[in-house]
Amino acid sequence: MNQKLFAATAFALFSVAACQTQSFSITTNQSTDKIAVNSTNSTTKNVAAPEQSENSVAQTINFDAPDGVKIIGTFYAANKENSPAVLMLHQFGGSRAAYKDLARQFQENGINVLAIDGRGFGESTRKADGSRVSVSQSNEAVAGMKSDVAAAVKFLSEQKNVDKTRIGIIGASYGSSLAVIYAADNPAIKSVVLLSPGTNYFGNLPTEPAIERYGARPVLIVAAEDDGESATASRRLDKLAAGDKHQLQIYPKGGHGTAIFAAGVGLEKTLLEFFRQTL
Repeated sequence: MNQKLFAATAFALFSVAACQTQSFSITTNQSTDKIAVNSTNSTTKNVAAPEQSENSVAQTINFDAPDGVKIIGTFYAANKENSPAVLMLHQFGGSRAAYKDLARQFQENGINVLAIDGRGFGESTRKADGSRVSVSQSNEAVAGMKSDVAAAVKFLSEQKNVDKTRIGIIGASYGSSLAVIYAADNPAIKSVVLLSPGTNYFGNLPTEPAIERYGARPVLIVAAEDDGESATASRRLDKLAAGDKHQLQIYPKGGHGTAIFAAGVGLEKTLLEFFRQTL
């Protein structure tokens, strides 16, 4: 057979076979968090798409919460196996995009990151059956938020580069409440960062009992003086924290939650160093 004809035929057959066997695809864009996922196999769950290069790009993932809400997130894989990992939880009304720059810094420094959209925000607005998820602060909604965090930690611990014994959490505003409440009851979480925490967001996310249950594990509490309520809550939680591994950082200005990143106070470097030391 003519060699050129043979090569063309072989390439065509390979292309057809590849199209028929692919069950999960991902489109990556290194400049944005708009990364499209197309799953053609309903049994494919809780697995991040393969790394695209040695310098891992951000990968959109999804997993189902126990009540059927589809949680969408971005996974930033470290390049080494058995690396620590951090779950990032945004503030009310925000999305995972608030952590994009910080997550890439962590990734470049050997820390895996999973940033998720909380239910009702960003892309986490649908259930598996297609029905819409509304934003709520009800007891039922808060119970769902807590289950989302548990499912996210489970997902993160199952990724191949993650050392599941070295996982931490960052939360902003209500996300900080979810972080410390989950960590308080799960000693496998090694350390947490609370950005602009409150003592009882929504009236059903009490953090004072949680910080006491959290014990002497490392915690970094961050707020700004121009966010008076959170600054007061931060000082209160720091006083309740046990041991000598709790740190309090109050900046003169910076606003609320992830807005502090834009204040140019070096918070990103502080967070990176904290997790380097505690994970």
